[in-house]
Amino acid sequence: MTTLIIDDLVNDLNKKTLGCHTKWEGDPEKHLELAVPFDHTFENLKAETEKAVRALAEELETATN
Repeated sequence: MTTLIIDDLVNDLNKKTLGCHTKWEGDPEKHLELAVPFDHTFENLKAETEKAVRALAEELETATN
């Protein structure tokens, strides 16, 4: 199982978006930034990041079929 580590958060106050930077635990050269809800709390950040990764995986799956 791959483990992603939340490495950094970037708020864009003008667009009201939050970029969540993640990196692979075993390969820090691999990294990914995904948008998560702007009004997150740190308690639900992991769950929101997991949702964003799953949504991206589903989108990629449909795009390649």
